Amino acid sequence: MKAPLSLRTAVLSASLLTLSSMTFASTLSTVKERGDLNCGVYPDDPGRSAINEEGQWEGFYVDFCRATAAAVLENPDYVRYLEVGATSRFTSLVEKSTDVVMFSSTWTLGRENTYQVSFPTLYLFDGQGFVVRKSAGIDSVNDLDGKTVCVTGNTTTQRNLEDFIKAQGFDTEVVYTNGDQFFRGSVCDAYSADRMNLAINLANRVEQKDDYKVLPETFSREPIGPTVRNDDDQWERIIRSIVHATFLAEEKGITQANVDQIKASSKNVEVRNLLGESGDIGEQLGLDPLWAYRVIKAVGNYSEIYDRHLGLDTPIGQERGLNALWRDGGLMFAPPFK
Repeated sequence: MKAPLSLRTAVLSASLLTLSSMTFASTLSTVKERGDLNCGVYPDDPGRSAINEEGQWEGFYVDFCRATAAAVLENPDYVRYLEVGATSRFTSLVEKSTDVVMFSSTWTLGRENTYQVSFPTLYLFDGQGFVVRKSAGIDSVNDLDGKTVCVTGNTTTQRNLEDFIKAQGFDTEVVYTNGDQFFRGSVCDAYSADRMNLAINLANRVEQKDDYKVLPETFSREPIGPTVRNDDDQWERIIRSIVHATFLAEEKGITQANVDQIKASSKNVEVRNLLGESGDIGEQLGLDPLWAYRVIKAVGNYSEIYDRHLGLDTPIGQERGLNALWRDGGLMFAPPFK
């Protein structure tokens, strides 16, 4: 004889609750218990994420790994860097070998749905373009009709390029290869990638940089951000808040050098909430009050991070552009810290 439906439903609900409590541990608690952050990075060129001559990881994305460790584990050095690639940057999250991936990943709805990941926020805005050899006589994208363009396969970059060529009605051949092959003298007339990628390639992989030029046109929007699993809202909010803390710090003029002075003297409500002098933002996130203070102390504000690795005084030499704060004509802003 079967038990009444209501009883069976209650038993099933209780079983699912028990199973959930047995199998799910929040990312925050897991990271704290482990004692280090598993941060996925791509072994790339200097500027984004690379190992320096001292054997230490450094770069724009590495600083956000360090910022996360500073906020969560109270020490920016408590990071285990895990190398990921074009596919494993997402699968490593699903498999839980990484806690967060700091990579030049474009946020698309398809990626969120396909890989069951989330993009908590954005830390770079970019767009796709072309680099050509000056000797090729190509001055604009219209000159690419009838030419050969190299692009890295199995990427949104490839799909963007093919969609662009089709929309323009060009008779352009696409060759699937990376930037290294193009700069080593491949048969391609041009190479297409995100413009920041092109600048980094020219800075780090080309002996005669003046032999090349980036065409002026940008033909896609590439919102780039960190990625996490989509099953932990708290961890998603933490990563988002860490990035936003660097934006707000820049807006309020808070730097690595003056954060202690401002923490001790500021009367501004947002500043005091940011630095743990008032409010309960840390508690809401599951962190202590000084989480953002440690982020700024460890890596600085967003301007410091950008200028240190990608800015005009680096070999990459990129202006802020859309990556400037909202008040300076860019797209970067933090929600009110209230």
